[in-house]
Formats: sequence, C-alpha cells, structure tokens
Amino acid sequence: MKVLVTAGATREPIDAVRFISNVSSGATGAAIAEHLAVSGHEVTLLHGENAVRASAGGIISGAFGSTAQLADRLESALCSGGFDAVVHAAAVADYRPETTHAGKLSSNADELTLRLVPTPKLLPLLKSWAARPPRVLGFKLTAGADAVERAAAVGKLFAAGGVDAVVHNDMDELGSAGAGRTFRVYKASDSSAATHAIGVPALCAWIESWVRHG
Repeated sequence: MKVLVTAGATREPIDAVRFISNVSSGATGAAIAEHLAVSGHEVTLLHGENAVRASAGGIISGAFGSTAQLADRLESALCSGGFDAVVHAAAVADYRPETTHAGKLSSNADELTLRLVPTPKLLPLLKSWAARPPRVLGFKLTAGADAVERAAAVGKLFAAGGVDAVVHNDMDELGSAGAGRTFRVYKASDSSAATHAIGVPALCAWIESWVRHG
C-alpha cells in the first residue's frame, strides 16, 4: 500500500527569524512511518523542519514550515501520488500572524502586538486533493478533557468530513513515556473508541492493520 504520513509542528512566521509553533517533536509520526515502511508499505513522510526524522530505509521524505507550505506539499503529493491512505499526525497551528514582517523586528521595542488569524483546517481537504480519494486517519489532541469532552472533540472532526478514523490523546497523558502513553482510536462508524492502544508501538501496529485491512 502507498501511504502518506505527516509529522511534527508547523512554524508560522512572525518575521525572518521568529515564528509561532508548538511542542510537537514529530516522534510519533516518524515511528508510524518507520513501522509502515518495515512492514512493506511505500511511505512518504512530510515532516516539520525541526521534527524527528525517520531512520528506516526506503522512506521518501520532505520538509514543511508553515501551514500554507504543508498544504501545498500535501496537495501536490495527493494530486499525483496515487496514495491509498493518509496518516495526518502533523501538529498544525490553529492560528498564524496576520502579517509577516520582512526582515527582523527590533528587539528594543517596549511592546509588540501580534494579530493572529485562523489557519485553514487541512484534514477535511485531503480527499478532495486526490483523483482517487485515500482513506484518511486524523489526530486530535485535547488538554485535560474528560470522556464527554474527548468524544465531542473527536466528533467535530468526523462532522467536518473527510476523515475515516481519528487517534486521540490528551496533554495530561503526554508526560508518559512512549511505551506507556494512551491513544484512543475511533472509527467513523463507532461512537466510542474502537481500541485503546497503550504506547507508540501498539499504535503503530494498529495503524498498519488499518492501512492494510481498513
């Protein structure tokens, strides 16, 4: 199967040297790409500029910076790539500076005000960019959410369309090591989590089975 994986954080530029980003390292996405590659799939990995890189051989890799750059790379890959599945694990910024300053802003100002505007939601667009729409797996991160709030957050992704399954985790659980972190996996046909994958290796195994069998 031919799989497109995204991983890591976007960088939304403030000026030529500063940007808004988030804490995502891209390690989970890189691990997913590696597992899929060693399982015999043809993998392309689009990763953030400072993200963890996949080390397995045979993976086609490309970097992105801003959300707009990631959108361009995704659209280009999906228009021509013939992918069977997309695993969209990248941590895409919700907001970006309204304007980007040319050069470097002065560090001597007493105050600096930034106006932020929403970035486009990429997940609902992925299928529309492909001549043969792939299956799409999205990721959702919450912060301190209870079961009702988790279900509502995941439900919004399904309601927006364009996604076949969602992996959820919560900021309160990110302190766990990769082998002990809880990932809740939802399918579009299920109102409750289809499985609880304990740790990144278990998540990788579930995703490989989903890619292969749906």
